[in-house]
Amino acid sequence: MGDPGSEMIESVPPAGPEASEATTDENEDDIQFVSILFPKMPKRQGDFLRFLNVKKVKTDTESSNNKSQCELSKSKEPNFKYVEQPITEENPSCSSKEETDNLVLPDCWNEKQALMFTEQYKWLEIKEGKLGCKDCSAVRHLGSKAEKHVHVSKEWIAYLVTPNGSNKTTRQASLRKKIREHDVSKAHGKIQDLLKESINDSISNLVHKQNNKNIDATVKVFNTVYSLVKHNRPLSDIEGAVELQEKNGEVNCLNTRYSATRIAEHIAKEMKMKIFKNIIEENAKICIIIDEASTVSKKSILVIYLQCTVHSAPTPVMLFVALKELMSTTAEYIFNTVLSTLNDCGFTDEYLKANLIAFCSDGANTVLGKKSRVATKLLENFPKIIIWNCLNYRLHLSLDDSISEIKQVNHFKLFLDKIYSIYHQSNKNQNKLLETVAKDLEIEIIKIGRVMGPRWAACSLQAATAVWHAYPVLYMHFSNSHSGLAKRLANINFLQDLALMIDILEEFSLLSTALQSRSTNIQKAQKLIKRTIRALENLKIGTGKHESQIEGLIKSDKFKDIPFNKNNKFNALPRSMLLENIIEHMHLRLVSDRNHNESIFDYFDLLEPSAWPYEEVTSPWIAGEKKLFHLCEILKYEIDLSDFREFVNNNIKSNNVSIPTTIQKAKKIVNTIAINNAEAERGFNLMNIICTRVRNSLTIDHISDLMTINLLGKELTDWDATPFVKSWSNCNHRLATDTRVRQKSTKTYENQLAIWNLQ
Repeated sequence: MGDPGSEMIESVPPAGPEASEATTDENEDDIQFVSILFPKMPKRQGDFLRFLNVKKVKTDTESSNNKSQCELSKSKEPNFKYVEQPITEENPSCSSKEETDNLVLPDCWNEKQALMFTEQYKWLEIKEGKLGCKDCSAVRHLGSKAEKHVHVSKEWIAYLVTPNGSNKTTRQASLRKKIREHDVSKAHGKIQDLLKESINDSISNLVHKQNNKNIDATVKVFNTVYSLVKHNRPLSDIEGAVELQEKNGEVNCLNTRYSATRIAEHIAKEMKMKIFKNIIEENAKICIIIDEASTVSKKSILVIYLQCTVHSAPTPVMLFVALKELMSTTAEYIFNTVLSTLNDCGFTDEYLKANLIAFCSDGANTVLGKKSRVATKLLENFPKIIIWNCLNYRLHLSLDDSISEIKQVNHFKLFLDKIYSIYHQSNKNQNKLLETVAKDLEIEIIKIGRVMGPRWAACSLQAATAVWHAYPVLYMHFSNSHSGLAKRLANINFLQDLALMIDILEEFSLLSTALQSRSTNIQKAQKLIKRTIRALENLKIGTGKHESQIEGLIKSDKFKDIPFNKNNKFNALPRSMLLENIIEHMHLRLVSDRNHNESIFDYFDLLEPSAWPYEEVTSPWIAGEKKLFHLCEILKYEIDLSDFREFVNNNIKSNNVSIPTTIQKAKKIVNTIAINNAEAERGFNLMNIICTRVRNSLTIDHISDLMTINLLGKELTDWDATPFVKSWSNCNHRLATDTRVRQKSTKTYENQLAIWNLQ
């Protein structure tokens, strides 16, 4: 196919010096027509056309002569045809003319020129005065036909081709050159080949069919990266894995940790896009959970989770959103970070106003303080949301507050701190302990003093129980090296305090573990807290399990070598006062709701028949219906009044009844309210596994991507990498079989190979 601006009709003799030789009468009319339709061009442009080895043809340049030129062209058109593509005698259709009339043409073309070029080059399109290739725009990438140094022009795809030059003639020549070069380009030719093969199929399906072999090879790389991330392995391990695949006959160019990092980023992005899009389309109610921590490189970070209600899941779903670095720990910066992260995931401010029902975090002043804190700013932007303080954190504080109010010296805590400092000084001390204490007990004792996070009670119980089981051995060991600690162990007051603390911590540990369960909702949590308070009240008037064993242990052979005595220097803890303080602080921090004037539990109890005052309940229940309106405002969900009356009436008559649809949905929304940030703590644990001291060069964004795959991704056996590979290909990323890469340098081991060459 020739260049319409640089090729002429075969019957017309060349313009320029050769034109003067054509003096016969039979060619006189043709020459006159060419001189009118295509005025004389500059010598420089004529030289360029001769360089292309084509005949020169000029388009009409004067709009004032359009009418006469068109008449001439119509009268002469049957005698002319283009060199490479003949033109029939049929005039262009009315629709084509109308389309041309409505187009915004390049400033150096008129309508006839635009029509001629688009007729000759069927792939050419004009949009807003710029040229583009509709074929390249439809296919966009070469897929399996890709070669090294062969790329589809982005300008032709995006309709951005414009003329160059300062005058009209130069700009026309510029467009002719660009059209010609694109028409004969290798990339455009491959696009045409793809289109010929796509007669019976769509372009996208054709590309994927052409790429089946390449996609299969890339799927194996994606599976390898996915497996590395799921097992928390460094992405640099992909080089060894791909080397094995190549040994088994697979060709792969995505064989570096840089490629693995890009693949992990793509997988995480596609996962979030799909999951959050489904949540938004479902209009699900959500609860935000955040927590702060620091990485191994001492960077302040914020982890963000969402708990939401979806139709396909019987219980609320906890979703990891992102890990964000905090350049500042002010409330304003944290609030903006949370909001911008949610907006980036598709949760607009309008969506949050309609569906955000709760916010949960620990008790840090920056987050849940009363003045200008994150919770305050959330309430200003999203009124009537529930601000909830982590119950495990409040449980921790209730015990700490109770112990801090005891004026007597807590020698139990000092003793544990001392052991922790001794057995964390050097490996020598740990090895010495291994010789005297059983290995399982040594492991427990080394953990003494590590009491942090929402599992504080469980960790403290583990430390106290370790001392209880290793009591005789510890006394014998300290008698030879630390006489002060041995004297404390020989004090019967210390043994009594240890037994009391184990009994108390057992109750706290049971409660802490139950509160961290994903199945525990806000109403069940209140029941568990009240049950623990009753257990502590019983302990106050009675004797605990470990306290009742003290007399028997002292008389046993196991403890016979310990000379127990009552040393006035180490007084026992005031038992009754300690238990009273614990019960009081549990009431203050766990049962009372200081964030609301009326307890929200009164409204939530409307959905729990077991909490109804049946002596007051009638059908219809007027007092309950008054509260129902406020419950709908809290949940941002309309409960049908007829469903509520049916629900009340059925429960008055029978306990085993079906629950109306809107009541079921409301109960699920209540369960969406997170009662603690234990999931955020689990996220930090995963972060510490990923970002070790060896891998501390990972950026926060990369850690976030790895956590996304680990927490949101399916198991490797259930995960299908094909959709991710196809979206990777659609983003113009290279597939595994792409040859347009630098060959990996091979390592040579001359000394190792030499021994195999021995005769």
